[in-house]
Amino acid sequence: MKKPFSRIVTKLSYMDGTSVDAWKEEQLNKMKEEADKGIQETDKALWENFIERFKNTFKNQNRRSKAYQELCKLKQGDSLDDFFAKFKQLAHEADVPLDDKGTIETLKHAMAQGLTSTIINSPTFDPTAKTPWTFKEWEEQARKSHLKWKAAAEFTQRCQGLFQAFKLAPKQVNNPRRGGYGRNNNWKNKYNQHTTSQGGYHMDVDTTVTADINTTTDRGQQHSEAKKAEFMRSNSCFYCEIKGH
Repeated sequence: MKKPFSRIVTKLSYMDGTSVDAWKEEQLNKMKEEADKGIQETDKALWENFIERFKNTFKNQNRRSKAYQELCKLKQGDSLDDFFAKFKQLAHEADVPLDDKGTIETLKHAMAQGLTSTIINSPTFDPTAKTPWTFKEWEEQARKSHLKWKAAAEFTQRCQGLFQAFKLAPKQVNNPRRGGYGRNNNWKNKYNQHTTSQGGYHMDVDTTVTADINTTTDRGQQHSEAKKAEFMRSNSCFYCEIKGH
């Protein structure tokens, strides 16, 4: 096995079947020709050339075609890391250059529509540039935009919990799989919202009532000591009698 020539002969002896018989005979003839040319049995190039011919002949063409089909159908899921890892894997198996124009177009359609739009609308993207963005630049910008969206979504969820506590209209949280990147997150006015005189989202206490809010309702009704004690035990509001605030 130390001699490349003997190593090739040993490998060929383990190859059997009608699909390789003709190729084996061709390799044996090629080795004979190389020996006649004076190439030594210890020449490393013998083995390297043999392996290269083997890979070129028996490479799985079906797998390359299948990988390309999977690449064209690939869509971004919940994990951006998994998406880019899978995209690069399929591109490699399909023998498709990452910086190729067609590959970049495939990437644009594979990412969530909202994320692609956010990248295109970013200040750093110039569609008229002579040198188009590389795959790496697209990936880096996608990760930055995704992190910004994620931070905004987490903030929105915290605010949403606060608004729900006050029985107000919840803020709609965008879903990246549905193209939520970069959308205008407006509070939906499905319900009547009460505000304070300072503009906050709280119940507006009747300003004509001068009595203590803890003892008097907006209708001027007095709470008994027993009623106030009941409200305190149940953590209910003295004004609207709703629990929790």
